[in-house]
Amino acid sequence: MNTKAIPPLDLMFFLTESAQSPKHVGAVQIFELPRNAPADYLQRLVARFKEAPVVAPFSYTPSFGRLRMPQWVESPELDIDYHIRHSALPAPGTDKQLMEVVQRLHSTLLDRRRPCWMCQVIEGLEGNRFAIYSKIHHAYIDGMSGVKRMYGSLSTSPDDTEVVSTWSFDPDRKAGVTRSRAPRPDAGNALAKQAKGITQAYQFFAQMGLQWLKLRDSDAQVLFSAGRTRMNKPIEWDTRSTAICTLPLDRVKRVGKAKGCTVNEVVLAVIGAALDDYLSAHGEPPKAPLVALCPMSIRSENDDSARTQVSAVHVRLGDPGVSLSRRLAQVVESSKASKAEVASLSAEAMMDYGVMVFALWELLERSKLDRLLAPSYNVLVSNVPGPGDENLYLCGSRMVASYPISTLLPGVNLNVTLLSHGNSLDFGLLADRHALPDLDNVSDAITRQFFALEKALRVGAGKKAAPKRKAGRPKTGTRKTASTGKAKARSRQKS
Repeated sequence: MNTKAIPPLDLMFFLTESAQSPKHVGAVQIFELPRNAPADYLQRLVARFKEAPVVAPFSYTPSFGRLRMPQWVESPELDIDYHIRHSALPAPGTDKQLMEVVQRLHSTLLDRRRPCWMCQVIEGLEGNRFAIYSKIHHAYIDGMSGVKRMYGSLSTSPDDTEVVSTWSFDPDRKAGVTRSRAPRPDAGNALAKQAKGITQAYQFFAQMGLQWLKLRDSDAQVLFSAGRTRMNKPIEWDTRSTAICTLPLDRVKRVGKAKGCTVNEVVLAVIGAALDDYLSAHGEPPKAPLVALCPMSIRSENDDSARTQVSAVHVRLGDPGVSLSRRLAQVVESSKASKAEVASLSAEAMMDYGVMVFALWELLERSKLDRLLAPSYNVLVSNVPGPGDENLYLCGSRMVASYPISTLLPGVNLNVTLLSHGNSLDFGLLADRHALPDLDNVSDAITRQFFALEKALRVGAGKKAAPKRKAGRPKTGTRKTASTGKAKARSRQKS
């Protein structure tokens, strides 16, 4: 039986999981059916999904023995009908109906006795469209490795009828050619790096403690110093609310270029303004800057392994009531200060620091001591770069949207994850429905605040408007997946 140890950060997602707070991540991909698609097109697609081979990590089952460390075990058999399902929306099949289904599917735990993933093909979406909702436990995969597999299974040619499912896609193989692997690091050298990383992580954690005690000066946001909002209410039920929206990526980039900042910093300013609006509308205007926890990928460029390789920084989202232009400047200032704090840390130290902070948050939440301290953050904002500007297809169906639906971490009940593809920046929002039942108001405010920022900075769409996706097919190309050539996913998140 093939086994391997579950890495510490991945294991944390299992150890901190509960029925009220599952730790899986997901996505909703929306496709436009090809012209003259046969009536049984989706039935055939589902059948081909079920026939596709299942490769690692989708073939792994977690094993928790009493006298050994938790391990990944190659599952001897899979009930493919459990993992791959087919359903339909009632007429008229609106996006709102789709997201109501998604929030129910996303709220339930995955069965640990099986490989912890599932895929649901949902037909009946208006506009000749269908959706694929998938979820996988965060212990299996992080955002970057998930995106590489999700987009790597798609083609840039509308005439390509080959079906390569996400759970069949092997990033070590492209067009039938085995990619050379980097040599394994020396075990002694790896152990020395890990020891050095742990030491650096503890030193950095101690520095944060001194800053919290006001014994050290720094412009970076410190742990346990954010204001308390409804986004910090404890999660007591498994019910979720979801919302989606899309911004034109070229226009977001234009705003960033005009102010000398990144796409992520523009997004953070817009989210900060949207949440200020939302809280004020509920009679709870924030008294201090909201704080975002922003995951940072520390994955090397050629690393396609499934394990989680991520840490995070805290960024202030601007003073309450400040102008959008000033808010963006404050976000940039806080972002630079936080990134400067961690610039000297090794990847191992960043990982170890993430494990330490995650464990501390979970301990405080379970003991309810977190209610005696100020929160560390108010919202988790994750920006996962996707492929390039080419249209992507699944068996002739063009992908028109890809909304990430993530998970909730200790201390907060709102997650905003965004994913870029083509000229779209797709936002997927997930929240505890008891704390934020009207999450659509937040997604609407994100769109409204971005266009207000664009207007305030006098950065319009330019002479050439953002290209609209056409219903027709582009010029047919050769078989190429989104993990190759121009559409290759970038390997590091730009924060």
